[in-house]
Amino acid sequence: MVIASDIRVGNVIRVDGKLCKVLTQEIRGTGKFGKSAMLKLKSLEEGNVIEKKFPADSNAESVDVHQVKMQYLYREGDQFIFMNMENYEQFPISARAVGKHEVFLKENEVIEVLFGEGKALSIAFPKIVELKVTSTPPGVKGQTDTTYKEAELENGLKVLVPQFISEGELIRVNTEDLSYLERVSVRSMS
Repeated sequence: MVIASDIRVGNVIRVDGKLCKVLTQEIRGTGKFGKSAMLKLKSLEEGNVIEKKFPADSNAESVDVHQVKMQYLYREGDQFIFMNMENYEQFPISARAVGKHEVFLKENEVIEVLFGEGKALSIAFPKIVELKVTSTPPGVKGQTDTTYKEAELENGLKVLVPQFISEGELIRVNTEDLSYLERVSVRSMS
């Protein structure tokens, strides 16, 4: 058990029988009317985001979690199957829990998986990934770098990129909002 005012971002707690990861936490109120902990939570089983208000001195059930490096094997229906690299045990994660990050999964890729209560709960995706541009129209001459065009990436994701980006280049993408960040510069070793 943990006191609601001591809950921190990243903690996993049980709310209404479901395991949820804390996305944001804010203490509101004054001593006269009582303080409240306002939490924004992501359900690890369903992938949806909910907001909950707890009295600051109330108890919440905390859940011990840890990260395990696992290999993504394949998709079966609405489940993604991962394998523990140490004991070869396989664990499913629901497509709803993976959500929009599904486009970043590559077969045989090793990725951090959040584990709790003996089961795989969610994937700890990196905040930034590097992807190759597979198709984009040529840049329009005379356009500034603040004018964007659409580019398709190696995983099928389409993002808006500046005019100077061309096919075959590597770019960095923010996995939270699926947006272009920057071009990956390649330096020669000579």
